[in-house]
Amino acid sequence: MTWSDTSSAGVFGQETYFFLSYAHSVPLSDAARPDTDYWVSRFFHQLADAVRQRANRLGQIEAGFFDGQVSPGADLRRTLTDALSLAHVFVPLYSPNYFRNAWALGERDSFRSRLARLAAGRAERHVLPVLWMPLPSWGDRPETVQALELMRDPDDRADYADNGLRALCKLSAYRPQYQSLLGALADRIVTVTENEPLARSRAATLTTSPVPDGPGTALVVTTLTADRERWRPYGDQHQLAVADYVAATAERLGLPTRVVELAEARDRAPNSPTVVLVDAGVGVDAARAALDGLPPWVVPLVIAADHARGEPTPEEIAGTLQGARFPRVLPVRTIDEFERCAPLLVTEARKQFLRHGPVDPPEGPHEPKPSLGPAGSSDVRRGKAER
Repeated sequence: MTWSDTSSAGVFGQETYFFLSYAHSVPLSDAARPDTDYWVSRFFHQLADAVRQRANRLGQIEAGFFDGQVSPGADLRRTLTDALSLAHVFVPLYSPNYFRNAWALGERDSFRSRLARLAAGRAERHVLPVLWMPLPSWGDRPETVQALELMRDPDDRADYADNGLRALCKLSAYRPQYQSLLGALADRIVTVTENEPLARSRAATLTTSPVPDGPGTALVVTTLTADRERWRPYGDQHQLAVADYVAATAERLGLPTRVVELAEARDRAPNSPTVVLVDAGVGVDAARAALDGLPPWVVPLVIAADHARGEPTPEEIAGTLQGARFPRVLPVRTIDEFERCAPLLVTEARKQFLRHGPVDPPEGPHEPKPSLGPAGSSDVRRGKAER
């Protein structure tokens, strides 16, 4: 095995012992980093430390990678594809959301593309799943059975299966079990990497496909701006257009997403959760006129990257849109404010759509709502055909 395939594979950077993959969750406060879970971050750093204690090739190979290390504004899809191309072991944190999250499954598929030419037994050793949160019918998934094999003691394994590693990480009562599993996982990562290293090879570009049992209605993201190209108000600070960044955030949270022009968004909004990113530079009247007629569950965000604090136009636009009965979202100016807002914006759009969007009841008879009053003519069962 050689380590010299860099130029032919088109992969640049330092290899890692492992790549940590997980399903993203929504931050609980505006102060939280928008794309990481606190306990995932804590587990990653502890696992990386355990790998360093055992590793013999730290000068050549970094301990690990997870997306909490990505610089703000980076092109996540490209950055993560590069990282997946340089990792020797893939560590997915399995949870109910993982198998419904197109982004997380896309990371797994991307890494597996590098294993296609390996014998099945050897390929499996490069994927070391962790049961992060309990799964319904976990015994039916071979990947989860593999995760449980890390814990050798039957009693400890029962605690792990019932609670998941996240609980073991959080609760001091499970500290011995957590340390045991952390050590076993680090041992496996180092053994596989140093005894059966993967040659540098380009992983398939990370893509996201609809998940069969995931949310069915795609989030629509559009922009209102004078810029005809993909709008990038933060210039060199952000490799992605702001609409693409919001779409990537939504996908990482498990929501299928479409980035469309405003005219198409008008057609889709009556049946879709929708986010409109508004350039404060268009002015109050233009913003109000452009969004007039959109459903009230559409969530607008005014981006004022070129407006200083105290300059009133962004707040005036936001106030005007709120007066038109759109959900209230405060304007953002800096890149940090925008990135903190993105996951909350996505979930607010979906919440507003579920609360106020169209309801299409299924065909057939419907049970009447329970009532404490006497039965009467209002209790007749209704279906679509009777409306």
